Amino acid sequence: MLYRNMLLHNVSEIAEEEKGLLITRLPESLRVTLNKSALLASRASAGCEMRFNLLSRQADITLCCEGGSGGIAEVYQGSFLTAFHFIGNTPSAFTVSRPANVEALKTLSRKMNLPFDSALTRVVLPYHVVRIIDIRGEFSPPEPYQLPGLNFLAYGSSITHGSMSFNPSSTYIMRAAAKLGVNLFNLGFGGGAHYENQMADYIAGRNDWDFASFEIGINMIGSFDVEEFRKRVEYFLGKVVEKHPGKYIFCIDIFSFYRDIAGSDTDKHERFRKVVRKAVKKMNSEKVIHLDGRKLLKDPTGLGSDLLHPASSGMEEIAVNLSREMGKKIRKA
Repeated sequence: MLYRNMLLHNVSEIAEEEKGLLITRLPESLRVTLNKSALLASRASAGCEMRFNLLSRQADITLCCEGGSGGIAEVYQGSFLTAFHFIGNTPSAFTVSRPANVEALKTLSRKMNLPFDSALTRVVLPYHVVRIIDIRGEFSPPEPYQLPGLNFLAYGSSITHGSMSFNPSSTYIMRAAAKLGVNLFNLGFGGGAHYENQMADYIAGRNDWDFASFEIGINMIGSFDVEEFRKRVEYFLGKVVEKHPGKYIFCIDIFSFYRDIAGSDTDKHERFRKVVRKAVKKMNSEKVIHLDGRKLLKDPTGLGSDLLHPASSGMEEIAVNLSREMGKKIRKA
């Protein structure tokens, strides 16, 4: 959405409040119907960016993180990182200006056919809840030619959201998007990927994405029985495929985690994976692809000490394997 002549990418709605501008990745009418974790996490800024052509000499931006210990905002000129800034729990101000070698970056971007035009400035926000306190400068919004031609929508758990990532661009989903040269809509919600029918309806009703990935299962394994899980997954896939029969949908089952590594006295995680495989098969579409999460993340040392959330090396391993599998399909489409 547009705000002060800049594009707030991956933002669905904004609310002007006394403490600053609050952004959300979902419409409020949908957000309030979801589980508590998604209700809260959808206000986090995972995958959200401030995108603009800078017309003034500089931009002065003030942001604030709510909760946690703060996070990192990254500034890009097109596809090139120019700076990063720590955003704390009190207002944090920083200045953005065009680099002196921007013309060289533009030439290189054209030569290499990079996905973002280097005249475009991108402020990638932390994956926490972020308030925009103040913006000063003159801007114009991106032109279509300045952005990637394909749009990738990703729905999933805290792993998709970006938990344990040091900076926003190191999440597996953003790294995969960068490798593919596509635009990313991140709908990862820490603890909140419960595959509600209304979330399926919402994604099915969106026409701004060209292919999608659904990370399925880890947020439901503790609180849902296998039958309820099956019903939700089948409705979810069925609804999205019905509305977008020609689009590739990559269904990722549970990534390698502690039950695979340390053993378990239950096979529920395997039964969940079987549900995903069967649901994909039931769609009877060559566009709906099942991906085994254990094959995307093979190295257990790529996990954090909780043996659940990938650390930096795990995020990169997933990104490499996922982008390879996606590239085989979307480059043919």
